Amino acid sequence: MKTMTIRNIPDDVAAGLANRARESGRSMNATAVAALVDVFGDSPRKTRKYADFSEFVGTMSDTEYKRVTKEIEDTFEHIDEDENKPWLQAPETGK
Repeated sequence: MKTMTIRNIPDDVAAGLANRARESGRSMNATAVAALVDVFGDSPRKTRKYADFSEFVGTMSDTEYKRVTKEIEDTFEHIDEDENKPWLQAPETGK
């Protein structure tokens, strides 16, 4: 493996790297290496189009798609619970 020094990193890029490292619980070095591998690794980063409007809104990688999908599923998990569907419950009888 090669060791490198990168100079003149813009402040906003360094801040973004620090935030991502903090959020992921990894070191800045590990986070930077992961980002470089994602872009320049053995298999180039591939994007998949998920909508016909990709030229206007962009595309996302498989990893980004999985992350966003998981966040949506976690956020709306409670919607699938029966107590949030009163139409599935038997009506109360006044007896």
